[in-house]
Amino acid sequence: MDLTIHNALHDKTLEPVHIGIQNGQIKQISSGEIAAGDKSIDARGAMVSPALIEPHFHIENALVWDEDNLNQSGTLREAIDIYADVKIQFDTQDIVQRSTQTIRDALRRGTLWMRNHVDIDQYAKLDLLNGVVAAREKFKHVFDLQIIAFPQHGLTRNPESVDLMWQAMENGAQLVGGIPHHEKDMEDAARQIEIVFEIAKAKDVNIDMHIDETDDPYWRSLELLADKTIDEGYQGRVTAGHCTSMAAWDVQTLNRIIDKVREADITVVTNAPINLLLQGRGDKTLVRRGIARVAELLEAGVNVCCGQDDLLNMFYPFGQMDPLEVANITAHAGHLTSPKQIEAVFDMPRYNAARNIGLQNYGLFEGADADLILLEATSAVDALRRKPERLYVIRKGEILVQNELLTSFASQIPA
Repeated sequence: MDLTIHNALHDKTLEPVHIGIQNGQIKQISSGEIAAGDKSIDARGAMVSPALIEPHFHIENALVWDEDNLNQSGTLREAIDIYADVKIQFDTQDIVQRSTQTIRDALRRGTLWMRNHVDIDQYAKLDLLNGVVAAREKFKHVFDLQIIAFPQHGLTRNPESVDLMWQAMENGAQLVGGIPHHEKDMEDAARQIEIVFEIAKAKDVNIDMHIDETDDPYWRSLELLADKTIDEGYQGRVTAGHCTSMAAWDVQTLNRIIDKVREADITVVTNAPINLLLQGRGDKTLVRRGIARVAELLEAGVNVCCGQDDLLNMFYPFGQMDPLEVANITAHAGHLTSPKQIEAVFDMPRYNAARNIGLQNYGLFEGADADLILLEATSAVDALRRKPERLYVIRKGEILVQNELLTSFASQIPA
């Protein structure tokens, strides 16, 4: 074997396992000891899990928090307006430099895949896309950076962006994005969704859209998206991010639309950390949490993931590229504390996200790709509660990251 892992804890069965890896794949999983490979790791009881996935992010504007672009109101509207002025200042070198720091932080925390929404609009044209494509090329041997063409300022409002979206698909973008709730009304939102499907079907690519990131219950573009997905036979190929207006829908509306989302096999990506900060700011009493109705979606059988969205910028001043931190916040915000729900949340940046981004050989079984992490955890609740160090990060059987855990206590502290 090229690499063997000994004395690990299986992420699902929580039983001791020994793993043999050859040619980038898991060749053996055994409850009994196996012969040491060319390289070997003694896990010492650490959990072995498939590596983590960031399903919703904006890498080109990561790490741009500074005194010249602070969001004083903390609202999404102000953040978008600030960014419209800031984004035109970015060049490829700057984007690659900040992306490098961001990806290295993500790798350190066990993330090997990331989906990115890159602004395509009348301000930046294709400049941001060119920078992210360069970053993707730099890390292509160790990290999978998927790129979504994202029309931040709308399509019916900004017809120039329609042509730019088509160009983006010829210049490195892999999925088509959208933001229908930034159009004038639901009629124009429907037209944007039509345009997105026109592009996606012509290029035979999947769709990943920002949907209803607002407190206003008027916006139900998620329902339009579900209906269109079913009509076009695009089930299983569409992702809806944010979906925060559902926090303000009445129960009848909520149940009707969730049923359609399930039928359309749409994945919902909730972005609890940022939407807890952006949404509900206009509420004076009964302040809404302003996140997707995760418990109801899970109960209905919808595939749900959780995403970081932003990192240290005018949209969100926090974050550390840790999917377990995002999952922890999601559990808090969504009242997800039963054992079944905790397991579901732990799966969000792993198995659920793998299903969403189309990973075919992801998991912990013989024949799976050896994309793994070792973390000091004994269960799902332990992993989410402590968000422990990722001791090893392994891609295709190669050790990419090893984090040393060094803690010492003074002698007077009782053991």
